Amino acid sequence: MESAESNQREFWNSRYESGRMPWDFGGVPADLKAYLAANPKGGRVLIPGCGSGYEIAAFVEAGYEATAIDLAPAAVERARKLVDRGLADRIVEGDFFTHDLGREPFDLVYERTFICSIMPDQREAYRDRVASLLRHRGGLIGYFFYAPPDPAEGPPFGFAWGTADELFARHFMLLKDRPVKDSLPLYAGRERWQERTRTSQAVAGK
Repeated sequence: MESAESNQREFWNSRYESGRMPWDFGGVPADLKAYLAANPKGGRVLIPGCGSGYEIAAFVEAGYEATAIDLAPAAVERARKLVDRGLADRIVEGDFFTHDLGREPFDLVYERTFICSIMPDQREAYRDRVASLLRHRGGLIGYFFYAPPDPAEGPPFGFAWGTADELFARHFMLLKDRPVKDSLPLYAGRERWQERTRTSQAVAGK
């Protein structure tokens, strides 16, 4: 896949407009369904890089208050059309790294093909931003792509083995890690479902 300006609005917007979306699952993946069935307690969840936003309704049906954000206007428009009308205003067009998401902390951040879409040198900023948005003991849950990193070949940009653990150890503890069985061809055999909890007491900006 192309790598030029992968973190730019125009790059992603053109893909949604043209329908070139090999990362689009078309529904709610099995591991998230299992998580929601086991954790129907609700809370506030943030979905960065939400794309088509299939998971928004699943979180809401499980009792969560969901907020989703995407940089690409075409993705936001698509997601708003796919959700019930009452949820459309929960989908924000903006930059995850800089958009004002309020001061109330989230209970969960759900990761699905977002961290692998940004340049590897943005990963520390992603980690710190997620940690700053979560309450203490809040969760970072979702899907993580493992492949030899090659900035010239992405996105998606994979993690080399061990590097995700090293990255997140600053603010998080890994609780669950298992291979994904229903990955799309783009990620097949290299995707893992992981659940982390925020352990650090203080994060810059909080």
